Amino acid sequence: MKIGIIRIDRMGDMILTLPIIKSIKSLDSAVKINVFVSNKNEKIIKNFKYIDEIINIDQKKNFNKEKYDLLLNFSPGWKSFFICLFSKSLKKGNIIYTSRYKNKSYSKILIFVLSKIFFQKTLFINRIKKFKNKENIHQTQAMFDLLNMFNFSFKKNVEIESYFFKNKILKSNKNICLIHLSAKWINNYYTENDFLNLVEKLEQKFNLVLTSDYTTKKKFLTIFNKFQTINNKNFDNLDKIYVTTIFDNLNFKNWTQAILLSNLVITPECGCTHIAALCKIPSKIIYDPNNKPDMIYAEYAPYKSKHEKYIFNEKNLNMKLCNNL
Repeated sequence: MKIGIIRIDRMGDMILTLPIIKSIKSLDSAVKINVFVSNKNEKIIKNFKYIDEIINIDQKKNFNKEKYDLLLNFSPGWKSFFICLFSKSLKKGNIIYTSRYKNKSYSKILIFVLSKIFFQKTLFINRIKKFKNKENIHQTQAMFDLLNMFNFSFKKNVEIESYFFKNKILKSNKNICLIHLSAKWINNYYTENDFLNLVEKLEQKFNLVLTSDYTTKKKFLTIFNKFQTINNKNFDNLDKIYVTTIFDNLNFKNWTQAILLSNLVITPECGCTHIAALCKIPSKIIYDPNNKPDMIYAEYAPYKSKHEKYIFNEKNLNMKLCNNL
């Protein structure tokens, strides 16, 4: 049997799909699983042993020529829909999500009608309704639900082992705490001064690693003047850390190494959340109070990982982040 899985969106979405892939493969290793990816998330699964072939839609042409016994579209949007629609697969399954911001299910009527016509199974998820009814809206559960609609057998309650290996040793006189410097830190409720206060508190117990991305320097003006910076070239030669250090815009390989070297990750909700979970590093995750934090958490919480949830508008947030360390 040959199964195709379409997951062409973000890193976190791909990580939440890994339990589906392993669940299928663990029950029957003879099943062939091909995964459709994009440039954004291919790096996540290059070493995931339960996949037979990775198909990057941004690089490969004529990828619809292959025939599948079952093709599952887990990515929302028209692009993934048409990939699935024009494939030669015997059976096709599709997930449709309504908006979590507007209770207007009719906005998805066209894609729902087309899906009902051209797909054998369609899972329609009204996010707002299901959340209000306290039903499970987690992305991984939704994917399992679609698989169940085909009466497909799979192994339940799988754990995803970390397949990113620690290839670097970093000497440190304290445990290491990694804080990801996403621009999401700076908002109406939290300033750069608040962040500096958090750093001062955490420095009592940790040596801090601050990882940046392309959004960081727009928001953290003081931070880059205050702490030393390590880039990709310097990272390879780094063998010890005793003070707060910025790891500036590391490539994916080095970034995952930095996470693996840490004892704790603190980050706003983003891809770092799921990478930490995949690396089995405990995390403290902070959510945007203006972006339906409880619903985002219910849908995208890291899968079976040790983590704690916070919201930026909480009183005494820094104190809470430093508790029980």
